[in-house]
Amino acid sequence: MTKADGLQSFQTGGDSRQRFVVNNPCANSDKGCVAITEALRYPRNYERGTPPLLLPPSQTNVMKLYQNILVGINYTDSSRHALWKANRIALQSGAKVTAFHAVPPAELNEFVSFYMIEHKIMMRAAKTSLEGFVDEVLGNDNDITCQVGEGIPHHELVFHANEGGFDLLVLGDDDYASDSRKAGQFAIKCLRFATMPVLLVNRPTETPDGLVLACVDFSKSTHPVLENTARVTHGHHNRVEIVHACRPPWLRPARLRYQTEVFENKEQKIQYRDIMDGQLAGISKTADPLFPGKVGTVRLEHEDPTTALLEHFDSSECELVVIGRSGKGIKGILTDLMGGTAETIIRNAQCPVLVVPIT
Repeated sequence: MTKADGLQSFQTGGDSRQRFVVNNPCANSDKGCVAITEALRYPRNYERGTPPLLLPPSQTNVMKLYQNILVGINYTDSSRHALWKANRIALQSGAKVTAFHAVPPAELNEFVSFYMIEHKIMMRAAKTSLEGFVDEVLGNDNDITCQVGEGIPHHELVFHANEGGFDLLVLGDDDYASDSRKAGQFAIKCLRFATMPVLLVNRPTETPDGLVLACVDFSKSTHPVLENTARVTHGHHNRVEIVHACRPPWLRPARLRYQTEVFENKEQKIQYRDIMDGQLAGISKTADPLFPGKVGTVRLEHEDPTTALLEHFDSSECELVVIGRSGKGIKGILTDLMGGTAETIIRNAQCPVLVVPIT
């Protein structure tokens, strides 16, 4: 058995005819696991290899840092943490930060009609309140731009983010923290239609240079996840780990599903794990130019990969998690209703999460 190019090519036994390549972009999915299992079982069928894995290209150009950051403010404690985090990122990347608050129309109209105050006066008062909040959190010498809008909060915020050319949206996320079924509802509404990465901050930054986990699934989301991990950690000394959670064939309930006897094949387990480790090693090697320090890798095996990720987040005491999320608009709504990985992590993770949209 040999390892080359991050174990993207794999050889069994001593027969060169049995050389095959396993580069499935959905290796953690049912289809990906079947492909790898078939490759291990019938290696000659894979002599020519499958389409190459979508790994990050060599970094010949300077990485583009965040330039325009929007922070959604609703005056909660998590808004304070989000504003502080956005300002810290901006100090390292040279980005411009805008604090934005959306006033619900019903709330504004009720106040205007009861106190007989002009609409424009109320909007000016709302902006003054926002400026005072920003000064309270960051001090009077900050360079934050404050803007207010009127409309349904998540609609207004996402519209402003998309139309304003922002490349990062930062939100506080502590809604319904005591009930995981309701947690992250506002954030998920924003994620469905935001075209830029969204950083959800649910607690203060305890260790600014703490562990950051980049979650990859060997799909086209790998490169954007790693690139945004590098952007958000730029100028800091965070330890970065690339994490992949999979459900290997031997953890599937085949005996219950097919009522057949399952025989353990230890050699195939070793080969399967070698392939997974090889993919991670290849991704780590390609990602090295993005980060000042050495990038670690973690492979998790579990019947439910999402559960494995959440348990690893807790045990590692990480400071930030970066994940990709497929689908916007109607597709995103369907993904949320079906309980996608990103949606589950957003609702249950006890640390800040950076969600990268994958189109």
